[in-house]
Amino acid sequence: MKTGIITTILFSLLLAFSGCSKEKAESASADATSFEQLSYGSDVCEFSHEVIETVRYGGRLEMTNGEQFNFMSVECLAGFYLTLDDTANVKSIKAVEFTNGKRLLDVDQLVFLHSKLRPSPNGMYLTAVDASDKKMKTFIYDAYPGPYLEWDEVLELVRNEWDLTEYAASNLNF
Repeated sequence: MKTGIITTILFSLLLAFSGCSKEKAESASADATSFEQLSYGSDVCEFSHEVIETVRYGGRLEMTNGEQFNFMSVECLAGFYLTLDDTANVKSIKAVEFTNGKRLLDVDQLVFLHSKLRPSPNGMYLTAVDASDKKMKTFIYDAYPGPYLEWDEVLELVRNEWDLTEYAASNLNF
């Protein structure tokens, strides 16, 4: 009788501890994907009107009224921003951080590698990297040498490389 009670207690404790481990594992898994991200394969780029497919690239612009626009590359995000009539209504501008592969960070937290060795979806060779991650910035630069640009320099590059007047004329509702 005593052995049965001890066995039952030990079995109950084992189940309780395994349940806690499972909860912690599920919680850790949820935390790893709880950051804001694009839905690759289903979101459509507001600028190019193509499905966003290339993981590690993309962006999102949110307006003060809650409206969100998704993009397949930093250059599309910048091109769209440059065609806005009133940027005062922009709440946030985020780009996908290359290292994580899906996480969107504010453009002020990023630097943008401009390297002909690291192509981006729309051909401007821009890769967003977390500015605070010194190790990754060095690693990516060593693999794909090129200058790091700030967001305002990305805007200038896109302004100089792309003719945005036709796009702006065909999208007057922004």
